[in-house]
Amino acid sequence: MAYHHHDHTNRKSLLDTLYCSEAEEDYGHFLNNSSPASPPFLLQSDMFSDEQELTSLLGKEHHNPLSTCLQTNPALDFARREAVEWMLKVNSHYSFSALTAVLSVNYFDRFLFSFRFQNDKPWMVQLAAVACLSIAAKVEETHVPFLIDLQQVDESRYLFEAKTIKKMEILVLSTLGWKMNPPTPLSFLDYFTRRLGSKDHLCWEFLSKSQGVLLSLLGDSRFMSYLPSVLATATMMHVVKSVEPGLEAEYKSQLFGILRIDKEKPEKVNSCCKLLLEVWSGYEEEEQEQGKQCMKRKFGIGSIPGSPNGVMDVSFSCDSSSNDSSVSSSPEPLSKKSRSEEQEQLLLPNPNHSNSDFLHRL
Repeated sequence: MAYHHHDHTNRKSLLDTLYCSEAEEDYGHFLNNSSPASPPFLLQSDMFSDEQELTSLLGKEHHNPLSTCLQTNPALDFARREAVEWMLKVNSHYSFSALTAVLSVNYFDRFLFSFRFQNDKPWMVQLAAVACLSIAAKVEETHVPFLIDLQQVDESRYLFEAKTIKKMEILVLSTLGWKMNPPTPLSFLDYFTRRLGSKDHLCWEFLSKSQGVLLSLLGDSRFMSYLPSVLATATMMHVVKSVEPGLEAEYKSQLFGILRIDKEKPEKVNSCCKLLLEVWSGYEEEEQEQGKQCMKRKFGIGSIPGSPNGVMDVSFSCDSSSNDSSVSSSPEPLSKKSRSEEQEQLLLPNPNHSNSDFLHRL
C-alpha cells in the first residue's frame, strides 16, 4: 500500500483531535502530556512490514463455529457466560494483562466447540475454564499464582486438585493443536492504533480504552460470530463515537482503508457496531437500576466494564502480580465433588476425537 505524507497527516490529526476532546470533556483518564515534539514519520520499510503483519493476521483469523451451537443450547451458553465472567474476575484480581483475559476466553471457546459437555455436570465447564486461564497466564504472565489460589477467587463453587487441572491443560493443548497464539481482536486493536497514532502516550491511552470496551463484551456469545478484525474495528469506532462523534465518519474511512473493506459493503462492521451499542446501552441501564456496587460485584472489576467511565477503570498490567505467586502449582485439596464423581467421564469427545482414554484418567 502506497504511503503518503498527506495520509499520515490525516491520521495524526484524527487522534490528536480525539486527545484534545478527551481532555476538554474530562472523559476517561488520558494523560496530560502536551509535549510539542513531533513523532517521526513511518519509513517505507516500516509500512511494508506493517502490510505483511496485516496480511498475516487477516489470513489466520476465522470464525468460531461455537456461536452457532450456543444459539441452540441455552444451558451451555449460560455456563459459558458464567465461566467467562469468573475468568475475568480472576484476571482482574491478579492484575493480569488484557491479552491474558482474551487468550483464556479464546482457548476456552475453541475447546468448548471441540467437545460436547454434559449439561448435568457444570463442574466440567469450570474445570476447563480453570485450565484455559492457567495456560493463558503461563503464556503471557511473568508470575502465575498457585492453582489453588486461582480457584479461590470469588469463592468458586468447585475446587480441583492440581494434577486434575494439569491433565486438563494437556488435553486443552492437544485439542487446540498447540496453537496458542491466534489472531484476536487485541491483535488488530494494537495494529490499528499503531497505524493511526501519532503520540506514544495517546496511542497507549486510546488502546487501553478500546481494550476495556472489548473485555466487557467477552461474556456475550453473540460477538463470537464476528471476525476479530471486525470486532476490533467496531470497538474502536465505538470509542471514537463516544468521545468525539464528529470524527466517526473520517475514522471509519481510515479503518476501512487499512482493512481494504469495500465502503459499499460494510454490513458486518455495521452489524457489530449496532450490537455493541445495544449491549453497551444495556450495561448503562443496569448500572442505573442496580447501582454501581452491584455491577462491580457482578463483573469483579474496579468499575462497570460497559459504562463510559467504567471502561477506563479496568486496569490490566502484566508487570504486576501477587507477591505469593509462582509458576509451579502447589498440592491442592480434594475437589468438593466426591472422589467417585471425579473419576467419572468429564467430557464426551466428538466421534472424530480419540481422547476418551485420556479423559477417563482425569
